[in-house]
Amino acid sequence: MANFKIFQDNPDQAKVKIFGGNNAALNTDSSGNLTITSTGLAITPPTDGLAITSTGLAITAPTNGLTVTAAAEGLAITPPTGGLAITPPTDGLAITSTGLAITPPSGGLLITAAGLSMVSATTDVSATLANITDTAGSGDTTYNVLGVETWTFGVVNESLATNAQALVTMQISPDGVNWLDEAGPVTINQNSLTTLVSSIFLKYARVYYSAVNAASAVTLNVFFQGEL
Repeated sequence: MANFKIFQDNPDQAKVKIFGGNNAALNTDSSGNLTITSTGLAITPPTDGLAITSTGLAITAPTNGLTVTAAAEGLAITPPTGGLAITPPTDGLAITSTGLAITPPSGGLLITAAGLSMVSATTDVSATLANITDTAGSGDTTYNVLGVETWTFGVVNESLATNAQALVTMQISPDGVNWLDEAGPVTINQNSLTTLVSSIFLKYARVYYSAVNAASAVTLNVFFQGEL
């Protein structure tokens, strides 16, 4: 065809080619699909496909689930201002691990959901205070009770002598230095039990104990039990 040698000898030159801002042609695969390549960027869509819509990004995981492999330093997820919503599938969301560690932000971790079931844990610590003859008194182990929802001290007088009595008082403190008597003092006879419960909440708590008679040594079993 006269004056149209391009179509006869080089038909490829008649194709429309699109170039980017760096005067480089856009890359496509063998099927004509646009490929995106970048150092460190690899997007491999699952079998069911990757859907991007105008209202947001929808990622449809393959049948066997979506696997996210975090880097050695960990995976950081920054939620939007209104919070991060995770909607589990119909049969529930399963998290399995030989050791799952969740580090909350400084402001704390807030979990809200209708019908969310939380399995609570408990704490149970005991100690034996033997051969107490001091009538002035001493403070036992200091417990930080900030993370314990409900807690109680139980004190048992395990003395062998029938006249071996003890005085016990529960003390609370905001700083572990300044103490306030909150419950007691209570006199405990041999083979007797008393409980100490606080009606005022402060960070620290302890049992303050002493013998009634220095000549009669007292042995106390002190229990700290609570529900986290």
